[in-house]
Parts: sequence; structure tokens; C-alpha cells
Amino acid sequence: MNGWKNHFHDKASLLRDRRWLKRLGQIKTWQLLIILLLFVMLTAIFLRLNNLGMIEKRAELIAADETGDINKVTTAAKNLQNFVANHMNTYTGRVALQTLYDQAAAAALEANRPPEIDAGAYQRASEECRPQLTSFGYRAWANCVAARVGTSEITDLDQNNVPPPDPDAYYIEYAPARWSPDLAGISLLISFLLVFVIVLRLVLLLILKLILKFKYRAA
Repeated sequence: MNGWKNHFHDKASLLRDRRWLKRLGQIKTWQLLIILLLFVMLTAIFLRLNNLGMIEKRAELIAADETGDINKVTTAAKNLQNFVANHMNTYTGRVALQTLYDQAAAAALEANRPPEIDAGAYQRASEECRPQLTSFGYRAWANCVAARVGTSEITDLDQNNVPPPDPDAYYIEYAPARWSPDLAGISLLISFLLVFVIVLRLVLLLILKLILKFKYRAA
């Protein structure tokens, strides 16, 4: 009697396993792979759009710097920072605020002008030597001015001890969020979930096939 019960129990268990296997087989792996490919493509498109948005904001910051208006630079920098903080794939790189640096350098050079040097000659020398200021070259610029106004080196211009501007203070660099709840982040999350479902489905199919194989042997 117990043998018959065990037999029917094994048959019922076997049928149940077959039903699970059939259900898992209704959604094909290739179908999931096609859906995954679509979301991967969408993710790539949205990430590219994020990057283009960052480039636009960065260009606005550079344009603001070229005006020499600190308020415009501050506003543009905040807009860029907010965009980068809320979007993936938006690393800015180092953005040089050359115009603001040039203004600070000119103010420092003028503040250090020795009183015995004619202001007009000093101004002409600073303009003629201005190409030396490119890429934050304050020291090269000041040495050029010193040579043109008849002093030996930059230290002769530093009588008022006004320090030159720090180049590092005139660079802006923002790093993006690792994940952001925008279209790029959501499509990326769905892509990872699809990968998980595909792997899980393959593992479950393998396990059920092994179970059925051993149960067939036992039957």
C-alpha cells in the first residue's frame, strides 16, 4: 500500500516539475536577449545625451569666463555642477578659467608695481608681455615685465608682497554620479535586471532538467 502511495507521489512530483519546466520554456532565452539588446542600446543613447548635455553646460561656463564677470561664472559653474551631479557619464575634465586668472594676475602685478616705475611704461610692458600669461604663466609674464621696465627679475616687482594667484584655484573639475535616476540610469538598471533574469532562468532550467533526469532513472 505504501509502495503505491510513494509511486503516485513520485508521479505527481514529476508532473509538477514538468509543468515548471514548461512554464520556464514559454519565454525563450533569445527573446530575453533581444529585449536586453534594446535596453543596452537605449542606455548607450541616453548616456551619450547626458555627455552632450555636459559639453553644452561646460561651453556655457567657458563663455561666462570669457566675459570676465565673476557672477556669470559662478552661475554657470553651479549649473554645470548640478547637471553633473544628477547625470551619469558627465565627467567635465579640468576646465580652465583663464580670463579670471588673467584678471587676478594683472591685479597682483599692478599691486606690486614699484612706485618709482612710471605707470604708463609699466602698463605698456604688461600688455607687450601678456602672451607670456597663457596657461597660467604669471611668473614668466612678471619676469618679462621686469626686464622691460629695467628691473632684474620678478622679486624686484614684489615689494608690496601681493602673492600671485594660485592656478589651481582657477580650474573647475566635476565628477559625475555613479548612478542617477534619469533615463540613462533607469535603462541601465533594467539591463542589469534582464541579465540577472536570463542567468537565473538558465540556472533554473539546468536544475530542473537534472532533477527530471534523476527522477526518470528512479521511476
